Amino acid sequence: MRGRSLREVESIYLSTFGQGARAVGITSVHSGSGVSALAAALAVRSQRQNRTLLIGLADPTAAVPAQATVWTPADPDLLAFIGNDPRGFDTLIAAPLPEASFAFRSATAIRAMVDLLLESYDAIVLDLAAVEPRERVAVPVVSIAGACDSLVVLCMAGRDSRAALARAAAALRSANAPLSGIVMNDRFNQSVADEITHEARRYQRFAPRLVAKLIAAVGRIKFLNVKP
Repeated sequence: MRGRSLREVESIYLSTFGQGARAVGITSVHSGSGVSALAAALAVRSQRQNRTLLIGLADPTAAVPAQATVWTPADPDLLAFIGNDPRGFDTLIAAPLPEASFAFRSATAIRAMVDLLLESYDAIVLDLAAVEPRERVAVPVVSIAGACDSLVVLCMAGRDSRAALARAAAALRSANAPLSGIVMNDRFNQSVADEITHEARRYQRFAPRLVAKLIAAVGRIKFLNVKP
């Protein structure tokens, strides 16, 4: 991440962990919005100042026993199941079998797990499923959203409608989720400059220098870089 993305992650950090939250959840309106990427980026930022754990609760239920994780929130020694991410933070990822997934569907159980882990960690980032997922997930976010100190909702600009965002917000509020804010992912909300650049790259192999100059020139024109 760089530039604008780094500033956005810093802003999220300051409005969550920077305000005293110790367990911050990241969710989205629909699947495929970049929740895991944002959760990891926030964990990287947090790790600079705090010992940070990322808990993954967004994976689909395991299809076969060999793929399943064996821990549950009630395990007394969760530290035994924690791994190390190359980016510096630790991870605890859930992918239970369908029959075991019910152990995760309680905000009380998840909060008890978080409190136990906070005895060993300064900060926890929870990578959560979407409010309206495309696939069956291990842990429906509305069941456990209330276990977080702070919750950030990722919205895909150009894909998620206002009606869908309103439905997601209402569902999370009904679950007593501590909503801290909405982050807009504008990957599919392209500026004119993005569209010109995309089309120009099609001719890069024929005129690489000319295309590079065109892309650089387009990048300097402010009104072409305004998102709709």
